[in-house]
This record gives sequence, C-alpha cells and structure tokens, in this order.
Amino acid sequence: MKPLLYVPLDEAASNAIDMAQISSKSEKMNHPIDLSQIDGGRMPVFVATVGDEALLKRAAAYKERAFLLFPEPEEGKSLPKELLKSRLIFIPVRLESLASLSYSQTIKSLEQLCYDSAPDDFNLGSEHYFQEMPTGLFHRFYHAEGRHLKEAVLRMAHTVRSIRIKEGAAYTLHLPANTALFALDEAIDVLEIAVPPDKPIFFAVRFDKRLQSAVRVSALVATPDIPASDLQRRIDGQRSYLGKLAVIVEAFAFRQIDENEMVDLCRDNGLDPDDADRFYDLIYARSDETADLIRKLRTTPLAGDREELIAQKLAEGFIDVRILEELAGLFALDADAILKRAEEIGKKSRV
Repeated sequence: MKPLLYVPLDEAASNAIDMAQISSKSEKMNHPIDLSQIDGGRMPVFVATVGDEALLKRAAAYKERAFLLFPEPEEGKSLPKELLKSRLIFIPVRLESLASLSYSQTIKSLEQLCYDSAPDDFNLGSEHYFQEMPTGLFHRFYHAEGRHLKEAVLRMAHTVRSIRIKEGAAYTLHLPANTALFALDEAIDVLEIAVPPDKPIFFAVRFDKRLQSAVRVSALVATPDIPASDLQRRIDGQRSYLGKLAVIVEAFAFRQIDENEMVDLCRDNGLDPDDADRFYDLIYARSDETADLIRKLRTTPLAGDREELIAQKLAEGFIDVRILEELAGLFALDADAILKRAEEIGKKSRV
C-alpha cells in the first residue's frame, strides 16, 4: 500500500492526527488544505471530526481512491450523493467522550494495518483485501488487548458477534514470537466462528520478536450500513419498471428533488431519464386525459374494446410501448395485438 498522507478537514482533525503520533512513513498536510497539492505517490486519508456536508464534499472532490475518517452518521441519515459516487473508502468513527481520542485510536489502527509488518509475519489472503477495500461500505476498526491470546481473542469474538457483521472482517493479530502454533490455530478458529459462514474473513498475523508488546487483536469489519434515503427505499420496494419510475417522477412533481437529481436517480436504478420526462408529461401535464383513459378501460368490459382504446392512444403518441406493456399486464390484454392494431391506425392516418 502507498504511504499515507493525512489531510485534516478541520482544526480538531489536525489535533487528532497529532495525538495519534503517526508513523514516520506517513505525512500530514497543514490545515487549511489545498487538494491540488496531493500527489499520486501517497494514499490520502481525509479526516473530518464534524459531519458537516460542506467538509465531506471537499473530500468527495478528490477523484482518486482515498480514505475518509468521519463521525459515525446518525441512524437513518443518508450521506450526500457526492460521497456515495466518489472513490472514497468510508471509515466512520464512533465518538466516545473525547473526539480526539476516538480519532487517534482509529488512526493508530490504520497505521498498524498498513505499516506494522515484518518478514516473519504471514497472512491468509489479507494483504490483498487491505489494498482493495471496497467503496460503498462502512469499514470499522475494533481492537482488543490482553496478556494472553485466548483472553484477547474471546473479547474480540464477542465484539464482532455483537455488531452483527454483514459483509466480512479482516483481523490483524499482534503476538509474541514464542506463541505456540496450536494456540494460534485455536484463536483463528474462534474468530472464524464469530463471523457468519458465508461472509469473507481475512487474517494477518504479526509477531513481536522482542516479546515486549501485549497480545493485540484488531478487526477491520466492512458492513453495508450506508443508509438509503426514504426515496430510494420506496424505489427499491417497487418491482416493476413503471412502478420505480412513478416514485421518482412523483418526487419531482412535488419538488422533493430537482431535475438533475431525477436524472441521477433514474440512471442509478437502471431507468431511462427520457421515460421519466414522458411519464411526467403523461401523469401530471396531461393528468385529466390519463385519468379519462384509465376510467374508460375500467368501465369497458370487452377485451377487444380495451385493446382498441390503448391502440388508439399508442398511435396518437399519447402513450409509448412501455406504458402499453404495463396496461396490457394490468388488464390481461394481448400486447402484440395492440401493437399491430396501432400500426394499422397509424398507416390509415398517414394516407
């Protein structure tokens, strides 16, 4: 992994980085920052001690992969869309009594993850995981210490089980060089049991030849806890293409989102923004005509007459093929027959 470059986004963040006593391999930028001064030879670590959107968006303006340490969002609060679209690796910090102390502990865990290694250490797939941490997830650091390996591992296993990990975990064990291999094997078994069997788990085991450090177990847990907005949850709750489109267009019609946000939501959910424009025109700009069509379809008993009504509107350009498919499904009609009839009507009107 590249050497780390700590980028404080506020004054308190600068103090927290100083408190962490970062490695000599790392560097720290002065506050206030200038993004143009960040070169590609280092991995930026943006640090914000307040969840101010303007501050977080400054980090999102950086176009390459980087870490972002920021306060754990309140439950149910969604992140700015600029962050969700960025290449940032999210590391939320749970604030304890002293924010600077909470940040310094997280920074120390990150430093140990990146730098604390020696030729005698070994890993089980973990190094690749650390270098390719996925975006779009929350990466949380936890650690436990104790005089004995079993004591520290049991404490960490309890922590991981209590947070109901959903995606996976990466552990880094720091052990005295005289640790028996059977004890290490037992410790790894305990940690594997703490993680659901279908989730990834990675290990890096590092030994202290001088036997001076306490046993330390660190976990990097990745969870998809980024809360979706209420609007996105409503979109996800719709099974049909038209249903998803209806939710987005309704939000636009009631000015909950602007036109650019409507386009972004369509693209994020695999919908055509042009369909949103047509749907808005159909439902809101010409709502009386649409209501009249639906009313006639509901009060017309014969399937053939219903198909004729829809074919007429399709030929007029009042609805398109996707609306046709939804209406055909709703009223159990033959979509191909409607299309054929609409073509016949169109040809007659052009003669």
